[in-house]
Amino acid sequence: MDAPRIRLLVVDDSNFVRVALRKMLETAADIDIVGEARNGAEALRLSRRLKPHVVAMDLNMPIMDGIEAVQAIAQEKGPPCIMVSNETSDGANATIRALESGAVDFVCKNTSFIAFDTVSIERQLTDKVRHWGRWRMTALGEGRVKPAPVVEAVTARPSLSPRTVQPVSERTGRGHAGQGHNRPDLVVVGVSTGGPVALVELLGGLGPLPCPLVVAQHMPASFTAGFAASLARTLKRPVVEGEEGAPLEPGTVVILRGGTDWAVKRSAAGRFLLQRVADSGEPHHPSANRLFRSAGLEASAPVGVILTGMGDDGSAGAAELAARRHPVLVQDPATCAVDGMPNSAIRAGVATDVLPVAALAAKLNALFTLTQA
Repeated sequence: MDAPRIRLLVVDDSNFVRVALRKMLETAADIDIVGEARNGAEALRLSRRLKPHVVAMDLNMPIMDGIEAVQAIAQEKGPPCIMVSNETSDGANATIRALESGAVDFVCKNTSFIAFDTVSIERQLTDKVRHWGRWRMTALGEGRVKPAPVVEAVTARPSLSPRTVQPVSERTGRGHAGQGHNRPDLVVVGVSTGGPVALVELLGGLGPLPCPLVVAQHMPASFTAGFAASLARTLKRPVVEGEEGAPLEPGTVVILRGGTDWAVKRSAAGRFLLQRVADSGEPHHPSANRLFRSAGLEASAPVGVILTGMGDDGSAGAAELAARRHPVLVQDPATCAVDGMPNSAIRAGVATDVLPVAALAAKLNALFTLTQA
């Protein structure tokens, strides 16, 4: 019996772009393009009629734009939407709004497909359509299919099948985070797929920060400034994009600039600073591994947090934190959009607590109230 095929709806007001996307995906034996739409209103109608597993959605379109279409489809519990966006300031900001509105992922393109890296985009788009298509098929009970791994993602979908994950502290007898530790002087967070939603929940659940909190969110360089500004507006707390040599202030959330890797350094005056890392060898940027390793070396009482995301970024760096008996808090995989990063940390035995995001925030708040030794 042939494996079920993924039904894809392509949405873009440019006929040229629709043809280009069709050409990119037509060689995939497991993906069928079942329809094309020129605007969000058509996309909504075709989504209802054709029942696609995935929608590849443009942002700027007449009549109804991509953000409005994503909101409408998400409200109807329709198929996951992957945004095909321009890697410009305006495109990045609109993509962030789309992710906050219910889009699951995005693929960047240049302003013109003429300058488009078709090989890279074809690989990314095919992988993401497969992942979310199989995710949707599993949700609908259409055959026994497992979501495929994705190359890179930022998304906002809950996991499908809740399952109990026993914290490492309970399985190994290790003490819980906070036992025998001072109040944190630095919190470092690694996150990829699902980051915009997970970070809003985590940061929104925190009280006053007695120390800096630094986030490695897998995103292109053109996205992170807009993402930081969006979080600041939503959370009404200081959130900034990190810069070379910028001091890390207590009470401030720092989003590492995308597309490169960063380390935390302590100055002669005792303040934390950001330092750009060249040729780290890490596959995803900014690298949580690199951030976590530097925190273990430079901070006296760091805390690592690993949230939803694909791959295994964060586990190797968290191992160095755990070896020094610093807390490593991990999101319960059952609550993740993609559970690769949390599961990797759990398998590596570095998690001191495995909790849903709201409980992770409560745990951090408890650590912040510890007295200094």
